Amino acid sequence: MKIPLMVTSDYATIDPITGKLHILGVFRAIYASTFPCQHKRMCLALTIEGEIADSENPHELFVTLTDEDGTHVFSLKGAFELPQGMGGNRPQCNLLVEFNDLRFERPGEYCFYLTINGDELDEYTAIQVLQREVSSV
Repeated sequence: MKIPLMVTSDYATIDPITGKLHILGVFRAIYASTFPCQHKRMCLALTIEGEIADSENPHELFVTLTDEDGTHVFSLKGAFELPQGMGGNRPQCNLLVEFNDLRFERPGEYCFYLTINGDELDEYTAIQVLQREVSSV
């Protein structure tokens, strides 16, 4: 399977009728004045593309967040289903993973990795958690 789209955003939704993915506030950096910090809300929006043979459902998704040293920060797993590929097209589905009050111990780069059906994928996305300088005015 492949991930043609994976972004972090403030909010995302999937239209229940059309299946269209709506994404608001795409970002690659979070700023905090003190650490540890918590990010109130973050959405990981994904498009998963399978092969024609991947239509045997359900599939298991495992999402892992690590810091820049490779230390495990957070993980979760869930199931999803790919629709049947039509007309020789590869099956695709959009998924959303919402994180609330995600805690970051220190500044640095944090990466989201995906494992589907036990296979770790090459695709990942990273965010920078940066120290915001506090001005003394």
